[in-house]
Amino acid sequence: MSTDTSTAPSALPEPQALPEPGSRGSLQVAERVVVAIARAAAMEVTGVATTTQNKSASKAAGLGSQISDQLTSAVGRTLPRASAQVAGHRARITLEVALVWPHPAAQVAQQVREHVTTRLAQLAAVETDAVTVTISAVVRDQRATATRRVQ
Repeated sequence: MSTDTSTAPSALPEPQALPEPGSRGSLQVAERVVVAIARAAAMEVTGVATTTQNKSASKAAGLGSQISDQLTSAVGRTLPRASAQVAGHRARITLEVALVWPHPAAQVAQQVREHVTTRLAQLAAVETDAVTVTISAVVRDQRATATRRVQ
């Protein structure tokens, strides 16, 4: 009587390699995070005034707090404001901003839309279906309207 010493196929499946770490799990971005990124991105666009400008950053940019003070007195609330409707990795963003005079409104609004779309994709892997920008206030840039003295 002989016994078969050959290896029989195993009932266990072959071990499979694990997928790359970047493809394991999932990412869920909270609505408030999307709102915070959209608001911060809007503040990065030249021509958008904020009521929360960092005083040292404003001084470095030559702005001081004049624009911030004007905006607070003009609208009585913090701008830019943002809201979002998020579904999975897609979002619709609504922004309310103040424009620094004499920047062109249409151009600044377009730059805000583009920059918010780019930053959400870069920082949160969120695609935007729409970015609606409302310019609710215009404040003067005192540097642009200051009178020069002849020396």
